[in-house]
Amino acid sequence: MDAEGLVRGLRSEGMRVTAARRAICAVLAAGHGEHLDATEIRRRAEQGSAINIDQSTIYRTIDVLERLGVLHHVHLGHGPAIVHLSAEINHQHLVCEHCGKTVDIPVDEVTEAFETLALRHSFASVHGSHFAIVGTCHECATS
Repeated sequence: MDAEGLVRGLRSEGMRVTAARRAICAVLAAGHGEHLDATEIRRRAEQGSAINIDQSTIYRTIDVLERLGVLHHVHLGHGPAIVHLSAEINHQHLVCEHCGKTVDIPVDEVTEAFETLALRHSFASVHGSHFAIVGTCHECATS
């Protein structure tokens, strides 16, 4: 999705489209697929627009875009939550605890494991896409 599509989404939710929100949308669109935290989004948006942006504007914009289903947020382990645009909202993340490499994987690759855990521990369901699966990538393991 491009920046104008994101802006249209905000407008459809009744949000006022300000220069700050346009800058945020431009950053998200330019980094399509890139995993960014709110602080980095703010830094890039301020740098690209030369305006000061309140952190609460970042979070409100993220919340609306996530509700629209165009933005995905996840906790990759230590540190703040990250967000990224994704056509496939329901997916899982693998993250290397050494170098930070992050890979998006289809949720159906882990569905069976989640169903087994739910059954084994008497849960009706288990949802794993909000938190990443942390491990060591091949490059870090062999270096």
